[in-house]
Order: sequence, then structure tokens, then C-alpha cells
Amino acid sequence: MLLKLLPDQVAKYWHDVSLAIERSLPPVVGEHPDKMNRILERLLTGEMQCWAAYRKNEEIQFIGFVVTTVTTDYCSMTRNLLLYCICGFEKTNLQDWKEGYIALVKYGHAMQCNRIVAYTKQENLINLAKRMGGEVDYRFISVPLDGSV
Repeated sequence: MLLKLLPDQVAKYWHDVSLAIERSLPPVVGEHPDKMNRILERLLTGEMQCWAAYRKNEEIQFIGFVVTTVTTDYCSMTRNLLLYCICGFEKTNLQDWKEGYIALVKYGHAMQCNRIVAYTKQENLINLAKRMGGEVDYRFISVPLDGSV
């Protein structure tokens, strides 16, 4: 099950959320010393959203987190739901992914997005995207601007 956390829930579970974020940050983030505080600020203001993947037995057990944000390509004015980072703490099954995908699609529609987009180098996520009809042929290229040529 995937559930969008409210800002006070993000604050309450920040230890778990921040571990997931640090494990799965995309290469566009860089190494700014204040990056985690800035991400937390965006989560608390609603500019970013935190989704908890969980199972409920006797108590709630987090199995992972997804952090999203709506981006706009300003050349085409196309809105996309960016899966900013995805981190699982446990092995998940296809049903977990399907339920999460349905929740994210509904949210993306509500936010007037055209696509769900993501950065990843994890082969299992690439294969999952293929199974769900995703385009995975493009590659993200990241070159640091350190001045060397």
C-alpha cells in the first residue's frame, strides 16, 4: 500500500524518510551541505510529497518511500510528476508496485500532469517501467562543471 504522508507525518517519521532519501537521491542534487534541510522544507510546504509504502500487520511497517514533485518543462509547458527518489527497505512484490503506481497515476492526473518521470540506475526499476509501458531508451547524462576538459 502507498499512502501520501501529511507534512506533520513527514516530520514525525523524518528519521526513516531521510534515510530513504539519502540512499536514493538523484545525481542532479549535488553535495550541498544543506540539501536535506531544503528537501525537508519542501516536503513540509507541500512543494514535494512523501509517499510511504507500508504493510500493516499488528502495527504499520514501512517498506519504502517515494518522494515526488510536479515539474514543468517551460519550453512546452508540460507538467510531469517526477519520482524524485524511490527507496525500498525490503523486497516488494509486483502487487505492491501496481498499487503504488495506481496511487501515483491518480495523483498525477489530479495535478494535471502528462507523465510520470524518474531518474534511476536500478535495473529492477527500469524493467518494471518497461512492464508498465514506460519509455526507458533515453539516458540521463550528468557532467560536473568543474572546469576540466
